[in-house]
Amino acid sequence: MQLRDFDINLLNVLEAVWLTRSVSMAARRLNLAQSTISAALNRLRDQVDDELFIWNGQEMTPTPVAEQLMPVASDILSLVRVLLEKANGTPLSVERRLVVASADYVLALYGAELVARAAAEAPNLKIDFVTLRPQVINKTSIPNIDLFIFPANAVRIAGLTKQSVYTDSYVCIGRKGNKNLFPGMTIEAFLALPHVGYSALPRMTFSHESMSWEAMGVEPNYRILVPGYLAFPSVVAKTDVVAIIPKRLALTACQDPRLKWVDIPVALPELDIALAWKPVHQDDPAQVWLRNALQEIMKKWSPPEQGGA
Repeated sequence: MQLRDFDINLLNVLEAVWLTRSVSMAARRLNLAQSTISAALNRLRDQVDDELFIWNGQEMTPTPVAEQLMPVASDILSLVRVLLEKANGTPLSVERRLVVASADYVLALYGAELVARAAAEAPNLKIDFVTLRPQVINKTSIPNIDLFIFPANAVRIAGLTKQSVYTDSYVCIGRKGNKNLFPGMTIEAFLALPHVGYSALPRMTFSHESMSWEAMGVEPNYRILVPGYLAFPSVVAKTDVVAIIPKRLALTACQDPRLKWVDIPVALPELDIALAWKPVHQDDPAQVWLRNALQEIMKKWSPPEQGGA
């Protein structure tokens, strides 16, 4: 096969099916008929001599060949999008959809301002936030993610460009009337309290905080583990369990008059929140805009007027 015989639009279809795991959803994503997507996928299958995706009864599962092709196809499409932006002469003029992987509370803290800025400055840009979990940090899934937001000292992703944005610390939130949670309490008393904790994996404690507990040889008295930080305030407000969360989230959550926060009596490492992206996206106008917008929003964030111990 010669390069002149290859239709680059087929890579766009490959990406859409890869991201959605569905021909019908890929058609909606690209605003094309389902039959058009099926025909394009069949053409691509013929050209690479592989099925690429196999229906398993629930979704289109990529073959090993598709997993090998997708990182390269993702990079090619990114470069083409940059070319289109430059040819058009207007940054952010090409319709784009970027995927950001992070903890759920990041969207809660900064999402509203990001949406407002995007509407004014990048109206053709759509952003999908997904939960950052170990399962998405691997060679085959990284092509799905355009930008990572995570504690720099908690996640190791080889081959990505990384930039620190701000530092945060951990504090503990509890019900306002919980007399067992108070400033200056001993470490032993604190660890003995019933805790609700975050874990990115089922049936085990896996988080940035838990790495520190393990290093110190201690562990809180976890009564329940949940997959997102945003569930903590509502659970804590109605029970005597406590929760360790980033201070920025605690200051926001404690606008609820039922909650209080205190500094924890354990020296946990600070949260060095960083952005990470593939080097090929370094000069992509849409991704440059997104990174710059997030950095400005995160750096100028200020705590709500209410809240405290």
